[in-house]
Amino acid sequence: MKWNNKFNYPKSSRSIENGMRKYLFDDEKLPSVTSILQATKSDEDKAALENWKQRVGHKEANKIKTEASSRGTSMHSYIEDFLRGRINESFFESNEQYKNMAKEIIDKGIKGKLEEIYGMETTLRYPGKYGGTSDMVCKYLGKETIVDFKQANKPKKVDYIQDYFLQLGRLAPLIFRGAQV
Repeated sequence: MKWNNKFNYPKSSRSIENGMRKYLFDDEKLPSVTSILQATKSDEDKAALENWKQRVGHKEANKIKTEASSRGTSMHSYIEDFLRGRINESFFESNEQYKNMAKEIIDKGIKGKLEEIYGMETTLRYPGKYGGTSDMVCKYLGKETIVDFKQANKPKKVDYIQDYFLQLGRLAPLIFRGAQV
């Protein structure tokens, strides 16, 4: 992959305050995009999640959440390692779910489409508003793009993933519309 240090990303640290992730940039503390989206979910969305927890049971819901988080973290790590040239195709020969997910993203979403990488796990901010971390900032199909890798056990309906679009839509102005990075 071609790497290009096109942007200078701000240094920050993260903390959790009252259940909300915050980013500290020098003396400015900003809420995360994800925390803002969680706090502003509709009552209908909150009820749907709570209904699912009731249906499967809180213990099972926590187990599913923990397994999904672990799988997502592993998937992200392998995609990043691939992009950094640390692993090759033979790594994906085993049939572990997170590897299969990573391979599908690489084969269908990265190969032949990703032109340059400007940063991975980059911290971004909109001064005075919010901060966030993107999985990758790159040139993709000829356009400067913010990427967030998502894992799921099955394809999702577009109606169920509106937060994904909002999350990226909030991060996009941080780089591509003249705001500080």
